[in-house]
This record gives sequence, structure tokens and C-alpha cells, in this order.
Amino acid sequence: MSAEKSADFLPFFQDGKESSPPSAETVLRHLAQTLSVSKTLKRFSSLNAQDLRGLLEKSAERAREKTEADQALPDRKGTAEFFIYTDGASRGNPGEAGVGAVIADTRGRTVKELKCFLGMATNNVAEYRAVILALEKALQLGAVSVNVNLDSELVVRQLRGEYRVREPNLKILHRQTLEILNRFLKYSIHYIPREENRRADQLANEAIDQRITGTTE
Repeated sequence: MSAEKSADFLPFFQDGKESSPPSAETVLRHLAQTLSVSKTLKRFSSLNAQDLRGLLEKSAERAREKTEADQALPDRKGTAEFFIYTDGASRGNPGEAGVGAVIADTRGRTVKELKCFLGMATNNVAEYRAVILALEKALQLGAVSVNVNLDSELVVRQLRGEYRVREPNLKILHRQTLEILNRFLKYSIHYIPREENRRADQLANEAIDQRITGTTE
């Protein structure tokens, strides 16, 4: 049987006139199988070209609506990639300290904002604690890849292995941070200027001002 002839005798559609008006799905499936407008109109004699055009336009509109709905949803758990911005603040160094973090998806939309008051701590301790807080939340959200951004060049270089960690209290936080990072399939650590990290800085200072001892989202 030739390819042309087999297209006229599709297993899903019987010859003859339809006993009732065909459903849109039936017509579109026939069109997809035959790739022929003329054959589809011949098969469904109750339709005309304008009817078929209307079905195609409605189908295209439904596809567009579905695409927009899918784009409005947050990344699916287990497949997410997040961009993380963190900052630690200490008034006195050591002094009253707080942390702030912003977690955004790949389209730049904020997924979570975090802040927490630490009590008395140094600025470097606060920077590490901010990263840890954000990474733990990213894991809870199902992230498999994270892009971490902070304005502490010291912490960035230490996490990259470019600087040694000398202070005993930072060694513990450094090790803990790396352990969490290694739970992701992929991660990267980046230094950014302070002006590009304003929201995280604002959240860290809000935590100090409000004495927020538990994580607030």
C-alpha cells in the first residue's frame, strides 16, 4: 500500500458521513493525521473552511493560554534553579547582627525573602549565616542548582577555596556551608557590589531593628 493511499485510510477514522456533528478533537486529529485541509473537509461534510479555521484559531488560543499559565507558575520542585542574594549586618563588629536573603527564580521573580536576628556576632559570621539560611531554604523549595551572590569578597573567596579560613569560628561555618552546597547538583558563588545587593542588606538591617529572632519570610 502506498503512503498516499494509507493516509486516506487512517485506522482512527471510518469512511462515510458522520452521524452527528464531529467534535473539535476529532476534526483536529484527522487534520493532524492527513495534513490535508481538503481531505478533512471532505471527511466531515458538515464543516466548511470557515468552521475549520475557527477550530484552529481556538486551538491556538488555548495553547497560548496554557503557555502563559505555565509561565506564571513557580519552577517545579526538584527541577528549580535559583539565584540567591545574601547579606549579613553587624553594628559594632562584633555587635548586634542580622541576616537577609532574597531567593529569585531564573526569570528574576522573587520566590522568598528571609531575615533573622542573630544577637551578637561579627560581620563575617553574619555573612556566612546568611548564606546558610538561604541555601537551606532553597533546598526546601526543591532547588537543584543555585547561583549565590553576596558582597563580602572575603567569604566569596573562602568558599571558592581562594582564601584560607583562619578563624576557628568561621571554619565551622565554612565547612557547614560547603556541606550544604554539595547537596546541590550545581552551584556557583559570585561577588557583587553592595549596590546590587540592597534588598538583602535592607532585610538584614530590618532583622536587627525588629529583633526578629526566628526566620521571617
